[in-house]
Amino acid sequence: MRSNIQTRNVLLSAGLVVISFFILSLAFSAVSYTYVIRERKNLLESTAAVMSDVVAAVNDVSDTDNWELGLQASAISRATGLHIFICDSRGRVAVCSDALVTCEHIGRYVSGELLSAVPESGSVPRLTDLSGFYGEKRYVAAVPVLKRGGEIEGYVFASAEIGFVRKLWRSFTAIMVLTAFFVLLIAIPVSVISTRRETAPLKEMAAAARQFAKGELGARVKSTHRTDEVGELCEAFNQMADALETSESRRKEFISSVSHELKTPMTTISGFADGLLDGTIPMDKAPKYLSIISGETKRLSRLVRQMLDISRIQDKKETSFSAFDAVECLRRSITTLYDRMEDKGLQLRAEIPEDPIQVRGSEDDVSRVIYNILENAIKFSHPGSDLSVSLYKQGTKAFISIQDRGETIPESELPVIFDRFHKSDRSRSLDRDGVGLGLYIVKTVLDRMGEDIWVRSRDGETEFRFSLTIV
Repeated sequence: MRSNIQTRNVLLSAGLVVISFFILSLAFSAVSYTYVIRERKNLLESTAAVMSDVVAAVNDVSDTDNWELGLQASAISRATGLHIFICDSRGRVAVCSDALVTCEHIGRYVSGELLSAVPESGSVPRLTDLSGFYGEKRYVAAVPVLKRGGEIEGYVFASAEIGFVRKLWRSFTAIMVLTAFFVLLIAIPVSVISTRRETAPLKEMAAAARQFAKGELGARVKSTHRTDEVGELCEAFNQMADALETSESRRKEFISSVSHELKTPMTTISGFADGLLDGTIPMDKAPKYLSIISGETKRLSRLVRQMLDISRIQDKKETSFSAFDAVECLRRSITTLYDRMEDKGLQLRAEIPEDPIQVRGSEDDVSRVIYNILENAIKFSHPGSDLSVSLYKQGTKAFISIQDRGETIPESELPVIFDRFHKSDRSRSLDRDGVGLGLYIVKTVLDRMGEDIWVRSRDGETEFRFSLTIV
């Protein structure tokens, strides 16, 4: 079916080319015919004018034995293919371009009505037989021969056969038609090949789109080697396909991760609640297991809250940024978590400027970034170790650095540490309350603000550092 459609499209393109050339040929034919007639008329008038100048140099036009004038008329006739004759003021033909022996025109008269029209218009009607002077209609031009005083001494007539003009036009048209035929002979296969070449990538895209509709997101367009607009379209299509495949992969991963994160606490809550209800767990141990149930419930609550935060951040069409003091924002976040630092015996090493540093962004979101990173650092710091926090300026950027001393994050995990639900082995052993969304929220917020974040972990020291734009 698609092959028939393609064949029909190719034939349609070829037909349009043929019709276009046919219309062009008709237009060219009409223009060329008009051009030939106009050029022939110009030749008639110019030849008659030149012959009139030659005749004006002769004293007596009526001299039928003027061999020199006859020879000149014959020479011009042979050069132009025109018939030339000269008559006196009464219309009697005195000189003719035909051979003197065979000429039938010398001595004949041209109608006085035609002669009277010559001084007024410079020529007789374009197509005429000169009132029976010729046996057929011809294209004729006439010019008066004037004496020095302005008196008409005679007339010069130049004429061309209709058949000759038409033959000239047919020759001209034949060349054009032959040229058009060879052009069509080349244009049609070129058009067919070009059409197939242009439609091939579009067919590939249509096939890939049909595969997408079936859920097969691995389809790609192979015609990406082209450098024209179609090649750009193919490349953009493949980029869109990559984005769709990545988005679908992330969606499946997200659903799998959420299911896993929900399954563990819900299983724990359900199991311990059933044990308390059916008496499997002794009542004297109930507080312990109720505490576990409470902790898992809070964990679920944190998971839901953080997922809502992610949804809210990602759904923002536009984020309104404003200037705020990064120093005050950092100090406020440290104060919020200071008690937790003391509970773990951490020694805070803060290097914060006294003067304000105005930066551009969302103050609430930056506070969330600092809180999440700082909370993470407190969780994974060894008890009694140092916790370093610093804020400094460099060029047009301000940088906040938070450094803890605990276990080293494996180098293989650093590239994926900001992924959703990513939890390293160390976090699984030390942080059962975490859900693996804190650092993902950090990266999402900073990306929306156009800022960068870096992580470094070596020899038990882990540093998170992110940028803010100074205003």
